[in-house]
Amino acid sequence: MPKEVTDVICPFCGTLCDDLIITVSDDNKTILGCKNACAIGAEKFNHQRLPGRVKRPRMRQADGSYKEVSYDEAIDWTAKMLVKSRKTLMYGWASTSCQAMSIGHEIAEKVGGIVDNCATVCHGSSLIAIEDVGVPSCTLGEIKNRADRVIFWGCNPAHAHPRHMSRYSIFPRGFFTVKSHKGRKIYCVDCRYTDTAKCADEFIQVQQGFDYELLNAFRTAARGEVLPETVGGVAREKIYEIVEDIKQGRFIIIFFGMGL
Repeated sequence: MPKEVTDVICPFCGTLCDDLIITVSDDNKTILGCKNACAIGAEKFNHQRLPGRVKRPRMRQADGSYKEVSYDEAIDWTAKMLVKSRKTLMYGWASTSCQAMSIGHEIAEKVGGIVDNCATVCHGSSLIAIEDVGVPSCTLGEIKNRADRVIFWGCNPAHAHPRHMSRYSIFPRGFFTVKSHKGRKIYCVDCRYTDTAKCADEFIQVQQGFDYELLNAFRTAARGEVLPETVGGVAREKIYEIVEDIKQGRFIIIFFGMGL
């Protein structure tokens, strides 16, 4: 008989939904279904039983096709390639377990290789800024229970993290946010109107490439200093209005994404 495994944590994104229910076969070898996950998270689990999944090592042939080989063959070929290489780049890791990453780094150290990951074309710059400058942060649980002003800047969680808004940032009721979305003011700053913007109380369309200037304008307005008539395509009066509303908030959170 198939059985259900409850309270499973989704491995896809940082929302870390922990209420998934996974149905597995009686021999524990096949995932049969997934409940409570978003479309992206469900695909992570359901992909396990898709017919096109690669389950064994494959080696490219002379005609460009791939042929299945044994693990011993694959390991032997890879080891020879690493020994012969002048400078090895080991790139990826985003969908790899921590244990595999650790072993990969050990191999890179032995062969004098370079390790890089997907953050290079993703949030690598964000992490460097956080390491250099620092960032005030909190948990998603604190946001759910406390945040009454939520700003989405250069991000679109409606697509990238579909359950983010229902679990943490807009719709859930928390200890100090018992009115759900009615007790929160939601802002979306982006250069285009997104599905996240549709959920916001206020959409601020910034001219592409002027996010830094607009952010500085908000800081300037918060100090009560004079602004030019427009900054990044946003009128001065609108900037002052938004800043005054944000200052009324008890707990303000800014979610920033790849748009920055």
